[in-house]
Amino acid sequence: MSEYKLKNEDFSDLDKQSKIVIITSEFNENFTLDLEWENKKFLVENGFENIETYKVPGALEIPGFANKLLSQSNDIALVLCLGVVIKGGTPHFDYVCAESARGIMNISMKYNTPIMNGILTCYTEEQVIERITNTYAMSGLKTLKQYNQL
Repeated sequence: MSEYKLKNEDFSDLDKQSKIVIITSEFNENFTLDLEWENKKFLVENGFENIETYKVPGALEIPGFANKLLSQSNDIALVLCLGVVIKGGTPHFDYVCAESARGIMNISMKYNTPIMNGILTCYTEEQVIERITNTYAMSGLKTLKQYNQL
């Protein structure tokens, strides 16, 4: 695994009341709940409390759900899309990974809201465990800072 680590930074200039949405896939829930917890914990530790969490059945449902939320609300500052897809014996893995990423990219181009793709696409459970970090919340806040500076 790559040794690259994001560096934490000061997020004191961000509005702590900003609404942050976390959409988590229930598929592979033994991993996705940990992924959600790590990222939510990071947000709370940095003073963000207006966090809404939603569950969807799988990674393919995340983009549609995010699109629905963003189309109904103009006060969402950041969306974290979290899931875990582990390769099995069929090409289903390839479709789920590609189409969920494409869906997230499409809605990120449609709305002026940072949308982070935190769907882990791994070959083994060991790779998943190595990648359950707060990276997506940290990247999301960094991206939100950049959006606010435009």
